[in-house]
Amino acid sequence: MGYGEVIRSARKRKHFTQEQLAEKICVSRSAIYAWETEKYPPTDAKNIAALEITLGLETGSLFSLIYSNPTLPPKTGGDQQ
Repeated sequence: MGYGEVIRSARKRKHFTQEQLAEKICVSRSAIYAWETEKYPPTDAKNIAALEITLGLETGSLFSLIYSNPTLPPKTGGDQQ
């Protein structure tokens, strides 16, 4: 499961709309959409931490999905491995 699906399923478990989640972590709804569809990942550490806290994810779990190898750039939806 990619980071987008993790964000989407956790958001739905919490019964948040994309707009509600965006308001809670102070980003745009389009940012939430882009993250869920893996157009691009959340790269700001504060946003990643806010997502983990707000969605009840284990600390560092989302970060480790996005940055599976910290020496490489974050994974995007077009990356295949």
